[in-house]
Order: sequence, then C-alpha cells, then structure tokens
Amino acid sequence: MKKFESVLSSSALIMIVGVFFNVCIMFITFFNDSVFSRIYLMSFVVCFLLSFILLPLLLINRFLGKPIKHLLNHVFDWKRTVILFPIVFLLSLYLAGKAATIEYFIVAFGEEFLFRHLILMILMSAFNKKWSFIIGSLMFALILHLNGNFLINLLTKFPISLLLYYLYHKYKLQDAIFLHWLYNVFVYRFS
Repeated sequence: MKKFESVLSSSALIMIVGVFFNVCIMFITFFNDSVFSRIYLMSFVVCFLLSFILLPLLLINRFLGKPIKHLLNHVFDWKRTVILFPIVFLLSLYLAGKAATIEYFIVAFGEEFLFRHLILMILMSAFNKKWSFIIGSLMFALILHLNGNFLINLLTKFPISLLLYYLYHKYKLQDAIFLHWLYNVFVYRFS
C-alpha cells in the first residue's frame, strides 16, 4: 500500500467508525428515558464494541483483504493482562465507581484496538515505525477527538498517543489499554 493510500484508508476508517458510533448513540439515547440507566450503559458498551472493533475488522477484511483471524493474532500478552487487569480494575473502581469503570475500560479497549493495533497495521504497511507512530498519533489527537480544542488535543492527546504506541510496540495491546483506561479515570476523578 502506498503512503497516501494508507493515510487515506486510516482516516476514512476513523471517520466511518466515528459516524457509526455517533448514530448508534443517538439511536439508543432517543429510545431511552434515563441516560444513566443500566440499559444505557449496556447499549453504550455494545455500540462501542460494534463501532470500534467489529466494524473496523469487517471493513479491513473487506477492503484491504486482511483475514480477520490474521487481524486478531498476537494482540495480547495474556500473562501481563492477567496481572495488570485486576490492579487497574480495582483502582478504577475505587476512583471512579462501577459505571465509569466499565465505560472507561470499554472506551480504552476500543480506541486502543482501533489505533494501536489496526490503524498502526495499516500505516506500517507504508511507513516505518517512527512515522507510523507520529501519523497515528496525529490522527488520534486531531481526527478522533475532532470536537475538542485543537491546541489542547495537540498538546495532550498527541504525546500520550505516542506513549501508547510505544507501549503497544514493546508490550502488546494490554499495556496501552490499561494506561489509557487509567488516564481516563484520572481525568474524570481529578478534573
């Protein structure tokens, strides 16, 4: 894949995921009386997993010809996952409560799977690791978080995204998920 095509494919994937997720959330909010109900939380989880994991897997399989089984190989270090998950889960539960813990875990899981795994795979087909990290981080900061302040996104989300790419490359996806999850919990708790 050529450089322009990889950037275009990655950007299109991010935008499709964002639109699909927002339509899904509008739909469940429209039919739900209580925004903070268990049904809403469960619906949010389903929408997020469909939008950030299943849809991108299907699109990459269909348009880039990558088998789904190949896309799911060697994503996690299960030993590290078993050790880190209970620690981060309990800390999140203590700082943010049950509903926020579930929501922030799902958000971190979905965004990390999309960016650190799938988008990185697309970018690495055309760029070296350094440029893939930089381009992916710019996309994370400026496309995914489009509704935020441009400068704040560039100054906060870009560097944290670089760190998350590094963690993924060094330890696999679970470390990036856990740091992202904790970051969201700390922002929620201390802002």
